[in-house]
Amino acid sequence: MPDPIWISHRGLCESATENTANAFRAALEAGFTHLETDLRVTADNHLVLAHDETLTRVAGVPLKVTEATRKELEGVRLQGGEPLLFFDQWLEEFGGYHWILDIKPEQGRRTLEALLEHWQGDARSLLNERARFLFWDNAHQKLLLDHQPEIECMAPMPECRRAGLACVTGATPLAGIRAGATYSLPPRLGGVRLLKPQVVDRYKRRDGRVLAFLPETEQEADWALRAGVDEVLTNYRPL
Repeated sequence: MPDPIWISHRGLCESATENTANAFRAALEAGFTHLETDLRVTADNHLVLAHDETLTRVAGVPLKVTEATRKELEGVRLQGGEPLLFFDQWLEEFGGYHWILDIKPEQGRRTLEALLEHWQGDARSLLNERARFLFWDNAHQKLLLDHQPEIECMAPMPECRRAGLACVTGATPLAGIRAGATYSLPPRLGGVRLLKPQVVDRYKRRDGRVLAFLPETEQEADWALRAGVDEVLTNYRPL
């Protein structure tokens, strides 16, 4: 059984704020080969790496990302004193690595319009060859696929939930698993362990791929390995 791909969720945040250059540098130093981040758009159409709608949690500032300009956001310092990371800065330092780009749904159409502008420039190679995309809104996914049909999209979350329920209960014919698609599966749900070999095997029998979605403990990461998942998305270091 091949080793799974380990993906750092927003960077390694043991000593740096999520989605910052320091967090991604730490993840690479820890041995991650793939990284994940979140994209939003500013009021003046710059792409910025930010998970939440506001900066309250990461900076203690109730500033809404999509309503602030780049200049305003550049003046903010996060919990560890770091600045926010903008797409052009991210591309310059980290564009040579493999990524999952999570397109947040708020103002998602504007985010994609800004992203498509980058597609015509230096970002083309990364976005076509080393990036996969995660969407929360099917209309946003369709918009990007209409412009760039060759890109790879992760299975959207509603599809992951349906497939997970069907595979866990043994109703696999109802899962709707698409060959080659990657499905997120959490370690457990409501106290029920989901990362089991027989569950993962139900995906693989239909040529689906399984990503262990945020194991929180070493035990949960071990479940993922024993279950034979293809990828592990985690906030912690690889086992």
